[in-house]
Amino acid sequence: MGKPIHYIQFLGAFLLAQGLSMWGQYFTLKYPHMGMLESFLRAIPWAWADWVFMTIAIGLGAKYDLVTPTQDTFLLIIWQFILIIGINKYYLKQKITRSDIITFFIILVGFFISFNSLISKILGIKIPKKVKEAKHPGIKSTRNTSKKKSKDDTYKPDDTVASSDFSPDSTDNIPS
Repeated sequence: MGKPIHYIQFLGAFLLAQGLSMWGQYFTLKYPHMGMLESFLRAIPWAWADWVFMTIAIGLGAKYDLVTPTQDTFLLIIWQFILIIGINKYYLKQKITRSDIITFFIILVGFFISFNSLISKILGIKIPKKVKEAKHPGIKSTRNTSKKKSKDDTYKPDDTVASSDFSPDSTDNIPS
């Protein structure tokens, strides 16, 4: 299968997962007298379905190198915003205001600025190179990464990639 088919599969699973998640979170709002336990019991199957389809989507994205984790997050926020607007308008029968629409475009502009590091470029701040993370051992990637395999079959960064002395992934910083 080609890349377009993989993108269609990824987006289908991703959008379905988030649709199920947002519906599960918001459909009980129409019933203000429903108790917390009943709301939870009605919403949790939607969360489980979201988990199944999102696991598929993330697996496809990682296996075929379709999106980065940052792009996953951007897509998630944008799609959830669109779904909330739709649920508010058509299910909860709430008015969508001009500020809702303006907010959506402000979010898109913010993502564009962040993704392209525009403020850093304008202020002349050096943008550090991104260090690629090792893939999950159970998922094979089709992308050629800048990491080299060592003799013990683990990924090690190239010499050109500087690593931080204090990284959250480092176990050297944990007191014994």
